[in-house]
Amino acid sequence: MEYNDKRLSFLDLWIIREGTRLYTDLYKKPTARNSLLRADSDHPLPLKNSLPFSQFCRLKRICQKPEDLTKNLTNMKNNFRSRGYKNSVLNDATTKINEISRADLLKNRPKEKSNRRVILTSEYCRSSRHLKDIVMKHWHILESDDQLKKVFSERPLVVYKRGRNLRDQLVHSYLPPDPIVSQTMFTPIPDGNRRCGNCTQCNYTYKCNNNNNNKTLLEIKIKGIISCSTKYVIYLITCPCGKSYVGKTSRSLKTRIAEHRSTIRCRNLNYPAAAHFVEFNHPISSLKYIGIEKVSLPPRGGDLENLLSKREHYWIYHLKTLTPHGLNVEYDLRCFL
Repeated sequence: MEYNDKRLSFLDLWIIREGTRLYTDLYKKPTARNSLLRADSDHPLPLKNSLPFSQFCRLKRICQKPEDLTKNLTNMKNNFRSRGYKNSVLNDATTKINEISRADLLKNRPKEKSNRRVILTSEYCRSSRHLKDIVMKHWHILESDDQLKKVFSERPLVVYKRGRNLRDQLVHSYLPPDPIVSQTMFTPIPDGNRRCGNCTQCNYTYKCNNNNNNKTLLEIKIKGIISCSTKYVIYLITCPCGKSYVGKTSRSLKTRIAEHRSTIRCRNLNYPAAAHFVEFNHPISSLKYIGIEKVSLPPRGGDLENLLSKREHYWIYHLKTLTPHGLNVEYDLRCFL
């Protein structure tokens, strides 16, 4: 609790008593720092140019005495200068605020809203102003049309919304919560490759939680619960001679495996796995596959198809399935750019 019979602070106000009258002045916390937006920050130029005037308006509403207003305006200008604002912008804002009385600033003026004006919204970037220039340059095309000029009677209001910045991507923590151990009747299903038990492709897979790669001596720990019906999967095909093929699919795993078997049956040499089976006369029944990873979006979101391609190339590299050691013939790194 604070008690004072002369003045008290409330939000950004000093409420001061002089005799039987009260007046207000600007209040700053002792820990306040100059946190005004920098002039070289990547924000729309109209926003930065209007910021000094909006702050000067706030000072004029708060300060009742002219000497308090003059002192706070000087301090505010120095703060803006230290943040890189030009004197011309500050002088224009000062001239503009001197032409407005404090009584006018304290009036509550409702904003006039136009129901017919179109709002063009986009995320702000350095090329956003070019979008506005292009729209305004060619707006006469809409105005020359007899029907469209009735719909778009006024030029659009171009507004910007903030896009995702580094703070949005780096500040927040997405650590998983601590697992809560609870006793249930049924134990949870562990990660691994499973048969769905309801399709033909089940005959070509098997139940496993991990798999050993003979060429790299790498133990593959299968991530996620994968069955023939799972989508967005990285899978591994092996042939009797020991070579492997890593692939990806955004559809169900059984649909993609059925396509592989169809290309072998039709002796389609355009596909590397089918060409190998045909060249070495491997029977189609010798094809074996497992799902090695179920790909899902991280908490921050992203492009799932691109993430799927990245994980495919990750496994191609670590399992060494690129020709001549394996059956993969393409290694495109554009998904990492």
